[in-house]
Amino acid sequence: MRRINRLTAGLVVALLLIGSACGNDGDDGSAAPEAANGNARSEAPDLDRFLMRNGEEPGFRPDGEAFTVVGVDAFAEHARLSPAEVQQLRENGFISFTAQRTLAGRDGAGVSEVRLFATPEGARNEMAFELRASTIRAILPETKIRRFTVRGVPGARGWTGTDLHGNPIGTVHWVQGRCMLVLVSEGDVPFVDALSTGARAIYKRTGGDCP
Repeated sequence: MRRINRLTAGLVVALLLIGSACGNDGDDGSAAPEAANGNARSEAPDLDRFLMRNGEEPGFRPDGEAFTVVGVDAFAEHARLSPAEVQQLRENGFISFTAQRTLAGRDGAGVSEVRLFATPEGARNEMAFELRASTIRAILPETKIRRFTVRGVPGARGWTGTDLHGNPIGTVHWVQGRCMLVLVSEGDVPFVDALSTGARAIYKRTGGDCP
């Protein structure tokens, strides 16, 4: 499996999952599902209901089983984080990461994820870190960042660009309670509309709180 340096906590797993779903060369995503083995899910709240459901993000549907990684050390191992990124998670009170792959026909894929922190402030700080241009370009140095906001979801922010393979990619982040929720999508889709609709649907269904 190819090592990708300086990937942020959520997007690294998203890109691994997308690569597996789309059949891209390089990362095969095999490490991520193993995180659900053992007692990991029993050590953190069940946050599956905060993941995208069928019909919430236009064109996309959940695919496969959701998985959970508990604790900074376990997540750092699976996401191959740098020491600085590990320290960022510790300072923000990271507790767990829950994610599920999504698909859009044969040519689109993505991931729905929710990260739990000790406090709402920690979740907001993590979101601010991940949305910095320097953070994004540490992962995708050639991408041209185009940002957008989401009507109806307080504080939600997204961006579009291209991934390491040159494929169009889009993400949206928002905070509910102690959770940071993220949708990542790749493929030939209208990202802003699709991701915004998905975020609004999850926010409305879950009452804007978490956990």
